[in-house]
Amino acid sequence: MTNPSRKHLVLLGAGRANLQVLRGLARQGRGDLGVTLVAPHPYYIERGMLPGYVAGDYALEDIRIPLDALVEASGAGFVPAHVHALDPGARRVQLSSGDAMPYDVLSIDVEPVVDRDQTEAEMPGARRNALFTWPLESFVQLWPQLQSLAAERALHVAVIGGGRAAVELALACAHALAHPHGTRVTLVSDENPLLASEPPGLQRRMVARLKQLGVTVLQDRCTGLDGRELQLASGARLVCDAPLLAAQPGPPAWLLQAGLPLGEDGLPLVNERLQVEEHRQVFIVPPRAPLELGPVLEANLRTALDGGSFKKVPVQASRLRVLSCGAGRAAAAWGPLTLEGREVWHWKDRRDRRQLASLFKI
Repeated sequence: MTNPSRKHLVLLGAGRANLQVLRGLARQGRGDLGVTLVAPHPYYIERGMLPGYVAGDYALEDIRIPLDALVEASGAGFVPAHVHALDPGARRVQLSSGDAMPYDVLSIDVEPVVDRDQTEAEMPGARRNALFTWPLESFVQLWPQLQSLAAERALHVAVIGGGRAAVELALACAHALAHPHGTRVTLVSDENPLLASEPPGLQRRMVARLKQLGVTVLQDRCTGLDGRELQLASGARLVCDAPLLAAQPGPPAWLLQAGLPLGEDGLPLVNERLQVEEHRQVFIVPPRAPLELGPVLEANLRTALDGGSFKKVPVQASRLRVLSCGAGRAAAAWGPLTLEGREVWHWKDRRDRRQLASLFKI
């Protein structure tokens, strides 16, 4: 599989930072380094533009970009596979293809996942009846089927989840499915306050948008799904044709079971260079990493392979928060200042398109 005479860098996952590493290798060359990208699908999906895709503002090809040109330009190999297990002691990754891939240095930047077994235990019937928003590749392919059904008759759609992704999805659905038959959308947001981690001004703007688009908000918890309705913790039942599960995703099981030290948040611990202290040849990109993390990650990967000085990860200093509101609108907050409207959406659209294009610009 690999030439044992040269060092091997393995990139697990087609996340933004790993793709920025590939872009750097394409521009600066990889020398005698062997590089392999492992990902389930040969695409990158921009999750920040997903609500726009659901709302109809983007076509699928606007947010899902093939990886082949970037991989070829970087000189890397591509293995389409899922990861089954990681053995950091042996420096080996077990893949769904059956291969055990060795590495000298490993960079992990994978798509988060929803634990379907745990979800099924908490909401019996979810595995069979719900449309999961993760993994993104599956969701973007199934979403047009729901659109087609809503074009035939009025539906009652329930979005299950209380975070910003669930709110953005509910608004996008309400806009996209309202015509021609008046499909209704309900957001089942758990018992916690809606968007509790967002600035108060932004919370108010988003609640107002939910009301304007006719989204019903239930601060209740889904405890089961049977195909025609949801069972709620309060004892109530909600008639539902299409439940969309927008639960908060987390690290994949194989990463949590690799024997790496975990923090209080349940995530693998890394230092300021993104290294696992006990296994310094393993680098992990955190869930809410800075957008332009790639150049620092690339420099640190090269240092781990060839020696030199490591760089610290830049601090995420921006206080800007931007959420999609459906119907070609977005809301933004900067400190106490909040704005909402079409102008904010146009700004967000230009920013997102520019950042996505730059990711694949060689």
